[in-house]
Amino acid sequence: MAKKKAPNWKLLPVGLILFAVGFASGTFVDTCEAGEDCPANVIEAGETAEEQTGEHTVELDQSYDGEYFYLGSDDAPITIVEYTDYQCPFCQRYFFNTFGQILEEYVESGKVRYTVKDMALSGHAKAKPAAYAARCAGEQDRYWEMHEKIFTFQNQWSYADDAQAQFTEYATDLGLNTSKFTTCYENAPGKYDDQIKADIVEASTLGISGTPSFSINGQIIVGAQPFETFQQVIELFNE
Repeated sequence: MAKKKAPNWKLLPVGLILFAVGFASGTFVDTCEAGEDCPANVIEAGETAEEQTGEHTVELDQSYDGEYFYLGSDDAPITIVEYTDYQCPFCQRYFFNTFGQILEEYVESGKVRYTVKDMALSGHAKAKPAAYAARCAGEQDRYWEMHEKIFTFQNQWSYADDAQAQFTEYATDLGLNTSKFTTCYENAPGKYDDQIKADIVEASTLGISGTPSFSINGQIIVGAQPFETFQQVIELFNE
């Protein structure tokens, strides 16, 4: 699928834009790095769920290209790839504060196709199992709903003795066939580890070392940036 690219002269200010907006908002360096002590949030799960659940519930058409689940039109001129780590508190912050606005303003309008790739960091032992849970839910057409559950209750499963039990509880809440979900989850290393490794290698090739990070038609945004940062980059491709 051909992607619309802005002329190079329009992209020269992108780095300055990201620095200025990020510095002003204080979020420019809000990333988790591999091996870094970057613990999941410890806010109350109940309060988080009550305040946030439903605000990002996906009602858009959900698609799967054989490797990745995505939202938005196949003909969208702009592709956003999010490199995420489910155990990263800054990824959760982005999900709560910015993701919903991008869906509303750009995905629903057909301007953006949105994909998530798993950059499970070495310091987060449960990030990869969380990615398994999302992908296994995707096998029953509930990837994005599980994506929401995982971030909403990040502090719950991150500190649980049995994370799998928590993911299975979320699967039950979503109305999934829990037997199929469990079978998928227990076989997930063999099914998904190569793809997750490829996601990490791809991110590294792009110069990405922390989460969350994003590629917008090849232009990189790093950190839990506010919506306005994404807006400025996206609009460069709409001109």
